[in-house]
Amino acid sequence: MDSFELNKIAGAILFALTFTLGLGIFAEIVFHRPAPEKPGYELAGAPAEAAPAAEAPAEADVEPLPVRLAKGSVDKGAEVFKKCAGCHTVDKGGKNGIGPNLYNVMGGPKGHIEGFPYSDAIKTAAAEGGKWGVDEMYKFIENPKGYLKGTKMAFPGLKDPQQRADLLLFIHSKADAPIPLPTP
Repeated sequence: MDSFELNKIAGAILFALTFTLGLGIFAEIVFHRPAPEKPGYELAGAPAEAAPAAEAPAEADVEPLPVRLAKGSVDKGAEVFKKCAGCHTVDKGGKNGIGPNLYNVMGGPKGHIEGFPYSDAIKTAAAEGGKWGVDEMYKFIENPKGYLKGTKMAFPGLKDPQQRADLLLFIHSKADAPIPLPTP
């Protein structure tokens, strides 16, 4: 192959690269998009930004947990638990997944599964004698990382208070001797 042929090949490659670069610049001019006001993407299921205080319901308008539990349903809680089933099991003798088996968790100590690799936050709560009471579990399910800083649980939480109450009823039913629930 002589140098003229090599020059033609190098010229063709250089032309193709220059043409591609020019086409990209031209497309940017034609299809220009302004930068978004808020960078990033909205994630489905991610916690929403806090609503302004004026729109938040007054404390008196919010039903207390015992009322929600009285209106709740174990069957609806089983449906809600499907969101948890990717990481947790709830059957007696069930295997641990990414998260621990939740059988007998209500009323039991935080970090209730011997040998499970809990986060330091759960280990600390367990060492302090923390138990999974109804109120604690309700708050934890709403926002795991907000309630227990340092938890490994990646679930963003359940914002709907009735879904949380239904889920608590379902988890509560999965025990040898369920703890008493608060009554309205």
